[in-house]
Order: sequence, then structure tokens, then C-alpha cells
Amino acid sequence: MSESHSTSPSTSKDASQDASLEQEVTMEQWSRDFLDLCDDFGQFSQECAFLFDAFAAVAQEPECITPDTSEGIRHVNFWLKYQAIGYREKINRLHDGWKILKRKQ
Repeated sequence: MSESHSTSPSTSKDASQDASLEQEVTMEQWSRDFLDLCDDFGQFSQECAFLFDAFAAVAQEPECITPDTSEGIRHVNFWLKYQAIGYREKINRLHDGWKILKRKQ
């Protein structure tokens, strides 16, 4: 299920949040957040590579898929889904911050 973004005009609450965000965004903070995201995503990518190899190994041996294995795969898929959503949200926040920084220039 994907998230949708509304195209309706901002409410006064949204406008006040935007103004607050605009005051908080500095190049130094944005740079730190960007580097943190890159580091976090690098670690996530390594974990994904390991998991994908594990999934491929399990698929080669279907007889080893027990109820516990199936539950583990379900759990990992849930974790991967929400990690991806989290990265998308962080990227969107950085993108919004970048737009604010560009307007300040």
C-alpha cells in the first residue's frame, strides 16, 4: 500500500509548521542529517544484501521452510517494508529542507 501526497492548499497549521521548519534548517544541520542518512542507508544496504542471500538459500531448499522459517521471513519482510518507508520519509524531509535552503540563498 503506497502513501499518497495531498495536493490541496496548506492549512494554517501546515503553514506554521513550514515556517518553523524554515527557521530550523541550516546548511550545517542539513549536511549532518544527510551524512547520517547516507551512513544509515549504507548499513541497511549491507543488511539487505545478507537477507537477500538468505532468502535465495532458503528458496533453493524449499523443504527447510518450516512454520518457524515462514514466520521469520514474514517478520523480516515487515521490518524491510517499514525501514523502506522510514528512509522515504527521511529523504522527503531532507528534500524539503534542501528546497528551503535554496530559497534562503
